Amino acid sequence: MIELALPRSRNVTAWIFPSAGYFFLALFIGALFAFWPPYLSRLPNDDIFAHLHAVTAVLWCALLIAQPLLVRRHRNWHRFLGHVSKAVAPLFLLAAILLAHHRVRVMDDAKFARQAPSLYLGLVAIALFAVSYALALRYRRTQALHARFMIATGLTMIDPVLVRILSFYAPRFVHPLAYQVWGYGVTDLILVALLWRPVMSAGHRRIYLGGISVFAIGHLAWFTVVQGPLWLPFAYWFRALPLP
Repeated sequence: MIELALPRSRNVTAWIFPSAGYFFLALFIGALFAFWPPYLSRLPNDDIFAHLHAVTAVLWCALLIAQPLLVRRHRNWHRFLGHVSKAVAPLFLLAAILLAHHRVRVMDDAKFARQAPSLYLGLVAIALFAVSYALALRYRRTQALHARFMIATGLTMIDPVLVRILSFYAPRFVHPLAYQVWGYGVTDLILVALLWRPVMSAGHRRIYLGGISVFAIGHLAWFTVVQGPLWLPFAYWFRALPLP
């Protein structure tokens, strides 16, 4: 990575990278609590798709924790892990797609008809991760943008972690859509906050805003399109795909 040609570019390195590493460490710890009831407490089992997804998710979290902490003093290691991410990211995406497909494929028709909207939550997270990572690669030589888009890949994990914590450890919400109000709301607030801190140029801010607009579109669709009949044809098409 190269430093930004901004008077306060050094502050970008000093603030955004270490803080992101500690944030994702906290998110990983939260994930242990979130996935204890539905997954960790049930080990060992033969759910190969869940195991593959869990392993790749842990690897990605490890990268998000390590890279920010290495960039200032260990740039070579940071770059090496950047190359590693090019292998981990596709595996993570593949594992997530296979898990989502497996979950709906084994449902009977009646259960799938009721739960078809929930398929969207996993698929939109996959899409947002892919877009964020592609943009992080596209702007890998522009520190302010690369760092933000890499952070955005990890922010796709907030909703599944926070929603599970609220579901298992907090009083139940009256309306089920309230869970995504929290999960998506926290995600979007962090993305918006990164528009202004750390400081970046107006041009970079426009690029970043354009990139994160897919989060707003994807999250809004959950409360609108997915709750109506338009989502069902796609859900049935995805369920019928000849995947393992």
